[in-house]
Amino acid sequence: MVDSPEKISITICGDGGCGKSSITLRLVRSQWIHEYDPTIEDSYSVTRVVDGVPYFLSITDTAGQEEYRGLWTASNLKSDAFLLVYDITNQSSLHALDYFMDLIEIETEQRAEQSHRLRQELGDSAAGLQVGMSPPIKIVAGNKCDLKESRVIGAPQGLEYARKHGCGFMETSAREMVNIEETFACKFPSRPI
Repeated sequence: MVDSPEKISITICGDGGCGKSSITLRLVRSQWIHEYDPTIEDSYSVTRVVDGVPYFLSITDTAGQEEYRGLWTASNLKSDAFLLVYDITNQSSLHALDYFMDLIEIETEQRAEQSHRLRQELGDSAAGLQVGMSPPIKIVAGNKCDLKESRVIGAPQGLEYARKHGCGFMETSAREMVNIEETFACKFPSRPI
């Protein structure tokens, strides 16, 4: 009997126009879209094998425009992983990640508190067990790295931002398919996103 793939929910967030949908469609459909069509929220799924293990990725591509950010639902924050995308040609897109990072940090703290409460309730029977939801995996992706001549955010600045927030880091190009598969196969800290 074949085991069913482990399901991992991923929310993709970032400023409008940074390429969240392009990254998602490149991964899911191997296609690149060049016209900008603002997303409110779309859901996709794809199965990937990482180190011989199949994973079912349930991906939510969220709105980046400020007027739609209020639509972020509690279910978005329950994701196993977050891909926080900025545009290397737009300085303000990196700063826009602060909004999403703050929400994710609050969720992470709530998960830790719930796990602590559950551990106390279960007492010795919880010893050595994973109780409650794990902290989410977070990856920061500097997208559009193919636009070298228009770059305003260097890789060291993106890496520093990611380290400051306890995230993994990649630079990607949806157009040229640079680090798209690799970003979703990152093991940070112990599971792919």
